[in-house]
Amino acid sequence: MTSLYQRLKESGNPKAPMEVICDLIEKGKTAKEIANIMGITERWVRTLMKRKKDGLSAKELLHKKGPRSPHPKRTKPHIEALVIETQQKTNMGPRRLARELKRTLNLNISSYTIRNILRRNNVKTKKVRSRNGNKRYYANLNHWEALQYFQIDSKHIADAKTLPPKAYAALFKYRLPKYQFTAIDIKTRMRILCFSDECSFANGFSFILYIAFLMRALGIRHRMFFQTDNGSEFGGSEESRKRKILQEKFLEPLGVTLLSIPKGEKEAQGFVERSHRTDDEEFYIPALPHITSRKVFMTSAASWVKYYNQKRSHGGRDMNGKTPKEKIFELSLVSSKAATSIPPILLDKVNTFILKMVGAQNISWDSHHLLQLIKRKQFVAPYSEVICVTGQ
Repeated sequence: MTSLYQRLKESGNPKAPMEVICDLIEKGKTAKEIANIMGITERWVRTLMKRKKDGLSAKELLHKKGPRSPHPKRTKPHIEALVIETQQKTNMGPRRLARELKRTLNLNISSYTIRNILRRNNVKTKKVRSRNGNKRYYANLNHWEALQYFQIDSKHIADAKTLPPKAYAALFKYRLPKYQFTAIDIKTRMRILCFSDECSFANGFSFILYIAFLMRALGIRHRMFFQTDNGSEFGGSEESRKRKILQEKFLEPLGVTLLSIPKGEKEAQGFVERSHRTDDEEFYIPALPHITSRKVFMTSAASWVKYYNQKRSHGGRDMNGKTPKEKIFELSLVSSKAATSIPPILLDKVNTFILKMVGAQNISWDSHHLLQLIKRKQFVAPYSEVICVTGQ
């Protein structure tokens, strides 16, 4: 049979059991009588009677008094304040926050200590989106050199399902670019961004060539692999006419292999898709409501890219809290400052120049001559033979 104490506790009023006990104490009932009435131990009643003599209210009877002085090993108040201030500025979790404090302030604090500080002060990391539960692909990063394997994708910035109303409205009010083209090196997480008003094939083609020319200008000599989805801005699927012409006529001379992910397996683009979420959470959502022109947008985007590549630590596999700049420097491949300081451009303004430079402005994508060349020479490597990725 359930005791009176338990029934009062489950009534929805947390003070109910203590109020009844206080009433019985004031009526002069002994500890044994109260224990029998409430269905609790006599020792617990005596503890509550002692606390009541100390002047505690019914609500406070359940809680013990804290220590008279703080624990000698407890984190100092000014350090706690610094941790809270840094978390509110960066919205980082305990592990990333521990690395950030070590890297910027040379402050050694355990991630578990930071977790306890945040819990004590009821400070929580703000979540913008939750995980979708999709399976993840495993990339063998040791198989690739730095700046060799890039995941390339386009992002629709003007997504009402992602952006809050003020940020979404600013895109249209000030006629800001609505699309972002992203290239991310899976080894170092270094990113290059460009923007456009249209998600067109001309812009996607120009972006691919732009990345290839930049890497060669930086001194990259090994063969590169550019992985995209099956979007029309990148020529469609791997079997499409455009992709084959792109590979043979334009990318093969540059030492670049273009890959398409298997249809319906968007998780194979995990690195670039995850970086898009970071763009939303740390750039577009907080910054767009305060941007009032295209010039301000491009300046802010350049600062964001520089921060992402040079100052933002990454907790992903093989990164160990390093920034892309530190990772490139560690691998001693190219100038890490030059590689991570590439500002974004508007593809709509330069695509005509880029396509004219490679002789693609007037090309007939249905040319019989080009198709015959492709049938004789197979330049497009199958995705499964190149990418060291498994869903198992």
